[in-house]
Amino acid sequence: MEKNTIVLEPSTNTHKLHSNNEILVEKIEDGTILKLQVNGKGIVKHGEHGVLATESTHILKYVQQELNPVTNMLQNAFD
Repeated sequence: MEKNTIVLEPSTNTHKLHSNNEILVEKIEDGTILKLQVNGKGIVKHGEHGVLATESTHILKYVQQELNPVTNMLQNAFD
């Protein structure tokens, strides 16, 4: 079982980063970039899209705009 879990996109289709090691998270560039540091293996799980493994200690995740199915408005999504 993973020691740490970070939610990358809190939505109806949540993306999560799991690791047995510490995960450091920082939002930069006015919140448009998510800076992650995972020492060791990290696994990103995303429902129907499957699973991805991290290949680097330092990861940058750019924000994208997605339509929120509940509010029907565009919002930032960290997936």
